[in-house]
Amino acid sequence: MHPETDPDPVWVAGLAGCPPARAKWAVSRAQAEGALYRHLAREHRSEGRSSYVEIDAPLELYAVARLLRPRHVLEVGVSSGVSSAYLLRALKVNRCGRLHSIDLPRRGPARRRARRSPGSWSLPPGRASGWAVPRAVRSRWDLRLGDKRDLLPRLARELSGIELFVYDVPHDDDDAADEFRALDRILSPHGVAIVDHGPSGDLCPALAAWARRRGARPLRRAGLGLYGFRAR
Repeated sequence: MHPETDPDPVWVAGLAGCPPARAKWAVSRAQAEGALYRHLAREHRSEGRSSYVEIDAPLELYAVARLLRPRHVLEVGVSSGVSSAYLLRALKVNRCGRLHSIDLPRRGPARRRARRSPGSWSLPPGRASGWAVPRAVRSRWDLRLGDKRDLLPRLARELSGIELFVYDVPHDDDDAADEFRALDRILSPHGVAIVDHGPSGDLCPALAAWARRRGARPLRRAGLGLYGFRAR
């Protein structure tokens, strides 16, 4: 994996509802997590790939989690676990909160061909979802494997509320709209929802409609197809 070199504290401030200086502080704390980055990069190199498909803004995820101090974070899409690791590290530093992650594992090619698909989110042979996440941050992790169409409604019934939602999977707009409606009941006031639309994707109608229902305007992370809103 490659280090994130241009984090967007303005986007963080808009999502967290905090002054720009506070957002810059939180981003600087994310940048200071050098040991976490080195661990993840080392794990990726050990499997013959420099990177896996993932949200290109792990520092912003960490910063938002530090600022919101969420009790419950819900994440859809794990792969090697870069985003999960940064979220879990933020919760550990906060000394509160739990990450609930959903992943439907996809197996990759045999090791001898692994270098041919550097952008894949598929798992290397013998690895499980979140394989790169350090053991030291896993105590706050509720990782569930299966189809999000089954697991999201189940978590919506189990959890009394979520303060941060991260949706990092390719999605059909109709399916996403149904899933967002199921979660609307438990997205807390001032909770934050973040959806990845790919490196340069446009805002999907499902997220735009959800934001309208919550009296919010989706904010785009500079240079990426990553949108989020803060509920009202």
